[in-house]
Parts: sequence; C-alpha cells; structure tokens
Amino acid sequence: NNNLLDTNGVVEIDEENELSLALSRAAITAGAVGTCFGLSQLGGFGTVANLVGGLAQGTLAFIVPPAIEISLSRRSGENSVAKEIPQWAVGSFGVAVVAAVTFFTLKESIS
Repeated sequence: NNNLLDTNGVVEIDEENELSLALSRAAITAGAVGTCFGLSQLGGFGTVANLVGGLAQGTLAFIVPPAIEISLSRRSGENSVAKEIPQWAVGSFGVAVVAAVTFFTLKESIS
C-alpha cells in the first residue's frame, strides 16, 4: 500500500497515487461500458439474461464455495489432499457449467 497514514489514522494520498486512482477508475469504467456494449450486440435481452444468469449461477453455486473452503482450510493448517479433492472436483464442475452456458448461449445467439 503506497498510502501514508499520519498519527491520527487519516490516509494521506499524494499526487501520484491520486493519478493512479483516477486512471484505475477510468479503466474500470471503460471496461464496464465496453462489456455492456458488447453484450448489447448479442441479440436481445433474453440472450444477455441467459449469459449473465448462467455465469453468475455457476460461479456462485459451484466455484466460490469450494474456493472459500480450500482457502479457509489452508489458512487453518487443516488442509490435506484428500479433503481438497472433492472441493476441486466441484469447482471444476462449476467451470464446466460456466463454459457450457457461455458456449451454448453464444452458439444460439450467432445462429
């Protein structure tokens, strides 16, 4: 962290960090606008809803929980290969679900 804290715990941001923060915000905004524009070209709200819903569902249901479990077990020192294999299997299934939803949604929108 390049920010400096004074004795009161207040963050002091110098000009270089302020410029960096502004550029980061501009890049995130440009990326979001570009993504929205790209999604709008797919061909209707149904396609976009299917794509976004499938990505969110697969990620939140199958990828994030195993990732959290693996991370917490490694932090606590209770990790073992035998305990991680099922979590990796569920996470891999989630990646397959997200890939399948993305593939079939884009295939349907192109046809």
